[in-house]
Amino acid sequence: MQRIAILTHALGQSPPDPDLIYSAMQDAIHQPYRKELIPGLTEILQSVKPKTHPGLLGICLSGAGPTILALATRNFEHIAREIIGKFEEAEVRCRWSLLGLAEEGSTVER
Repeated sequence: MQRIAILTHALGQSPPDPDLIYSAMQDAIHQPYRKELIPGLTEILQSVKPKTHPGLLGICLSGAGPTILALATRNFEHIAREIIGKFEEAEVRCRWSLLGLAEEGSTVER
């Protein structure tokens, strides 16, 4: 959350700047403490980067975990398989989902 202004700006750029988005998604407050609780997370955050995984924009621990959020524009399967492989090395079973954009924004229904 401490870099939300940078992330909001970066996500609004066209084309997106992977280096800026990746940097904005790096949490220096909560993630360092939580990554010790999730086997394999440290290796994933150190090795899965836009320069090594074309299409990747950023990656982070989502909320308190254990969900990993990876924003990408392409190569979804390759990026997901890399992350899953790192978790398997740490004996963590996981699955991945490709989510679509919520193009309507927030809505209130009564």
